[in-house]
Amino acid sequence: MVLPPDMDAPQFPFLRLMLPRAILSLLAACLVVSCATSPDTPSPQADARAPAAADAGIERVVLQAYRAIGDRHLYEPNFRNLSVEAYRGFASSDSTLALEASDGSLTVKRNGKEIVSRPAPADTADGRAWGNTLTELMAGSIEASPALQQVDRQVLIRQAMAATTKQLDRNSRYADPDEAKDNRFQRDGGGGIGITVERTDEKKILIRAVQDGSPAAKAGVQIGDQILAIDSDSMIDRPLSDVVAKLRGAVGAPVNMTVLRPSQGAELTLAMKRSRIVPTTVVYERRGDVALIHLTGFNTATTDNLRAALDKAKADIGKDLAGLIIDMRSNRGGLLDQAQSVSEVFIADGTIFSTNGRHPDSKRTYRSSNGRANGNQLPIVVLMNGGSASAAEIVAAALQDRGRAVVIGTTSYGKGTVQTVVRLANEGELILTWSRLQAPSGYTWNELGVLPNICTSKVGDASKLGVASVDSNHTSLMRWHALRNPTPQEVSDLRKICPPGEAAPEADVDLAVRLLRDRALYAHAVQSATFQAAARP
Repeated sequence: MVLPPDMDAPQFPFLRLMLPRAILSLLAACLVVSCATSPDTPSPQADARAPAAADAGIERVVLQAYRAIGDRHLYEPNFRNLSVEAYRGFASSDSTLALEASDGSLTVKRNGKEIVSRPAPADTADGRAWGNTLTELMAGSIEASPALQQVDRQVLIRQAMAATTKQLDRNSRYADPDEAKDNRFQRDGGGGIGITVERTDEKKILIRAVQDGSPAAKAGVQIGDQILAIDSDSMIDRPLSDVVAKLRGAVGAPVNMTVLRPSQGAELTLAMKRSRIVPTTVVYERRGDVALIHLTGFNTATTDNLRAALDKAKADIGKDLAGLIIDMRSNRGGLLDQAQSVSEVFIADGTIFSTNGRHPDSKRTYRSSNGRANGNQLPIVVLMNGGSASAAEIVAAALQDRGRAVVIGTTSYGKGTVQTVVRLANEGELILTWSRLQAPSGYTWNELGVLPNICTSKVGDASKLGVASVDSNHTSLMRWHALRNPTPQEVSDLRKICPPGEAAPEADVDLAVRLLRDRALYAHAVQSATFQAAARP
């Protein structure tokens, strides 16, 4: 999702892919252990025994959300439809409740008996009026429903907000307080020890990665260690989320972690103090005379870490450096300003991308003006797949359009919209689609995706890479970039040209290395995909 950096205080600029919930649950199994800690960000727990205070919380969240939707969503909302669906989501825990909506009124019945009725506001765009009506219906329903009185208020809010955002677009959604806290730590970092953990099929919690210079690294934590206990509290058979929560905490706070180290066959208890951790999104790997940089996300440290990785590659490989591979396969996105600054590392001047939405502040053109990019002379190949989205698509589209890179892989996810994040009164987040993204050449990849120059489903063998395979997508790229408002059928037909895939085969890297080492072929690939409109200053 993307958010403009000049929004007001309760909101934060970030862009990221809204993957289906099933995929998100898989991704959640590998978390960098850290968290944002702030004295003004409590995690409230609703008390079903105190309906008056809890109901006030629901009212504040709904009204705040409706104001934001009315002001910022990409499309002007129909609050009548939103309110009907929001109520049905809210009341889904009690099958005896039913909402009857006529042109002039909204009536809630329980077991067929009217319990509360309100006039329907005349203006479907009046979010305040519809929000007030909705919260009155909710309050009356809770008062009359023993079932709703037993439901945690945060659950009722989640049910209402999830039903609301489902009516907006596929990328708008609600994050409850716990998820929102995770979102904020992924964007901004926080107190932790600097490890990535995963849960195995045997239900063991293993350390998959250790950040350089982190408290864990200094304490001697190693990849492959199995976490047994934290502060003497056993983690055996505990959910991964419990382990993550135990390792998070205030910066400077002590924590003891007991691990089993298979290589030594011994249990070790390691003491450390939490520090500010920003999840690692940049990993450098040398492939002979080629630098391979895995870019897994876009958070506050991504651009700085990318510059450091480039400096390391230049020092490591030296004058023999043939080029750079930026691997953004399955990169779901991240911060908007980082998408811009990462692009600026390679684009010295001119347009990077633009945004256009209903709110006046959403209409912006983002340009590079640093005059001299770090990687401006390096040949670049970008790797993409069907899991590459949002910020990753911004960077890929900009480098492809501006003739700075050749894209290899499959068609990307197709999330060409910006989201604004509204921090709600309950510490949850409302994530709203704010504007559309456009590449330098003017096309939008929303739903469509970014088409690679070289589709790996057509060229699977690096030894067979040649002019014919490089040119095979040229006509399709021209059609792709010429479209401004493609129909659903056009989108479907075009995405079949190079179907999006979720895999990250080594063959993609082999193709990239082969292309970078053939300077003439690389130059031909860049030239065939560079459009005059994209090169305008």
